[in-house]
Amino acid sequence: MVQSTKLLVFVSAMLLSYSGISQRGQISEPEVREMATSANENQLIMQASNLMQEGYSYFAEILVDRLLEIQPNSANYNYRKGFLCLDVRKDYLTAIPYLEKAVLDIDPNYDMYSSKEKSAALDALFHLGTSYHLNEEIEKAELYYNKFKEVSSKKSELLPIVEVRLVQCIEAKKRMANPVKVYLKNIGSPINSNYPEYSPVISLDGSALYFTSRRPWANNETDPYKDRRINQYPEDVYVSYVDVDSTWTEPVRLEFCKPRQNEATIAISSDERKIYIYEDSTGNGDIYYTDFYHAKFQDIQKLKVKNINTQYWETHSMMSHDKETFYFVSDRPGGFGGRDIYMVKLEESNGKKDKWGDPINLGPTVNGPGDDDSPFISVDNRTLYFATNDGRSIGGFDIMRTILEDDGTWMEAENLGYPFNSTNDDLFYTTTLDGRKGYMTSFRKDGKGEKDIYEIHNDYLGLKEIAVLKGLIKSVGDKPIPEDFALNVKLVCIDCDEDSPDRLIFPRLRDGRFMTGLDPCKTYRLEYTDLGKNEVMHIDGFTTLCDTGYQEIYRELLIDFDKGIIVFPPDTIVDLPPVIVADCPNLEFMHYFEYNKNKLSVRRGDLKKFVKEVETQLIEDCRENVTINVYSSASHVPTKTYATNENLTRIRAENMKYDIIAYFEKNEKFKGHVNVVIVTAIVQGPEYVKDAGNTKKYGPYQYVGLKTE
Repeated sequence: MVQSTKLLVFVSAMLLSYSGISQRGQISEPEVREMATSANENQLIMQASNLMQEGYSYFAEILVDRLLEIQPNSANYNYRKGFLCLDVRKDYLTAIPYLEKAVLDIDPNYDMYSSKEKSAALDALFHLGTSYHLNEEIEKAELYYNKFKEVSSKKSELLPIVEVRLVQCIEAKKRMANPVKVYLKNIGSPINSNYPEYSPVISLDGSALYFTSRRPWANNETDPYKDRRINQYPEDVYVSYVDVDSTWTEPVRLEFCKPRQNEATIAISSDERKIYIYEDSTGNGDIYYTDFYHAKFQDIQKLKVKNINTQYWETHSMMSHDKETFYFVSDRPGGFGGRDIYMVKLEESNGKKDKWGDPINLGPTVNGPGDDDSPFISVDNRTLYFATNDGRSIGGFDIMRTILEDDGTWMEAENLGYPFNSTNDDLFYTTTLDGRKGYMTSFRKDGKGEKDIYEIHNDYLGLKEIAVLKGLIKSVGDKPIPEDFALNVKLVCIDCDEDSPDRLIFPRLRDGRFMTGLDPCKTYRLEYTDLGKNEVMHIDGFTTLCDTGYQEIYRELLIDFDKGIIVFPPDTIVDLPPVIVADCPNLEFMHYFEYNKNKLSVRRGDLKKFVKEVETQLIEDCRENVTINVYSSASHVPTKTYATNENLTRIRAENMKYDIIAYFEKNEKFKGHVNVVIVTAIVQGPEYVKDAGNTKKYGPYQYVGLKTE
């Protein structure tokens, strides 16, 4: 799925009839190489020209290389070589010296089929400008773009492109003079190879990277299906995982890939059980998908959402993390340029949100007059990254960012700057949960095989005012999660808008992890459901903090899959050496909750004072170690949010325990010196008599308390 700016071929010339290898329908490399050694110069020119006109650039370059051996200083042959370097491999560094020779002798009446032609076409100026542009030599690029404008025909189809390129040069100089602070690296082997690698999709936690590669299969299985025009193998989808030493494992090709077919990564679901695929066997190219079951990804199927796949070119897509919006790319009529980004939204039907609406163009603040592609929506369901090659770019495709406003409109998209973006193609940007680490496709000087995958770290694109739920389903005895154990996690927002649907989250089968985005300042209920038995195994809940920027909520569940039950290990007190506390008073803390509330922040209020006092005692050697006992209570007022008050009081105790542990474990001074134990988690107080508003009666039994010893 090559989605870069296409280099235009030579000026139009009459396609003469001829007899030769390109008429036979099956062109082989040995046949072309034989011609390169045996044909005379006139025959080589004729065949090279025919091959170029028909798009067989790789074979044409073989013949042009022979022509350069015959006349190394020919402006015509140097022009052809420079053009083909760009067309076959986008190898601008190799192209530059050839095109520099070519522009010394240009002719507006260039005849590509004449054996007497010694000059180059006027287009050589354009291609040299392109090469300098890709090499970030902006002033030289402007010089040759303008020279081409001066001498070319007003009807030249390259002139509109030159106008866009000159705007990009202005943008490039501005961005390069004020670079952004990013750490960018080619991720290297084993993911990048001598073949093109592109379209990376990173899992939300950064542990798995799905990508597209044109590397050959073992035993030469894909050799018969190489694209003979550009000498590249078919596209296949691979996955690599982060190993224990933080390196990437050897990539594995996914099961649905076929040796004769192009399949390219587009997006994955957060549970990694669905992959969206680009496949072009039906014509212009459409969006497909594959589901994971029976321990593998199944054969791909064409996406059947109404009005997405059409007779036009659909190249990319992604589902939002709340599963209510599906973004896709199409070059259908009615857009703002070439390819545009569209969305379809889930609409209500018969009381349920289960019907996709009509496609909506994201509008002129996102889509420009060029091509807009590779949309990626962050876990906040508001921050959208995409790539464009119009005048907002500094060259080729650049990564842009836009944010969805509260009124449903998109902010004016912004370029992410240099060197985040280069003057070459930069696209397919995807990020991990917090938005500070991402992966993209680029073609840069340190590349291994044309397009490569790069890792980017930044400190200015992180998500703001967002909470993230991270969970882990563990198995007793560390056994693999059975594929037929159909567990889902139902996320219910208690105090969100009425039209906010419940969200179903499925743990990843490979490691039991699950993740999703949350809203700040909201209360949620988690229901762990065994779909096979159609029963809720466990209910949990939490409240996200307000005004804290990025925050993470962590939940862990231990399941005995043989028995089909959740295991709750008892709290144990860690034996600590005896200490003398005569001069170190025990500390106490008490907080009374409002109805259904269950969580406090260790970074504010009286709880902050409590942990700071514990820190002081440890620092001043008043204590070497400390045990903090947790006492939790709930009243008998019924709670629909947590099903039972037993659940509510336990959640209050566990939130307090694990938040305090996390607080002290992050500091090397205190790590291992603080033990937190849940002593009681009870339901108590007067019996409920349908007077929930009587806070004076029930309030004293809605608390969590702490005591040190």
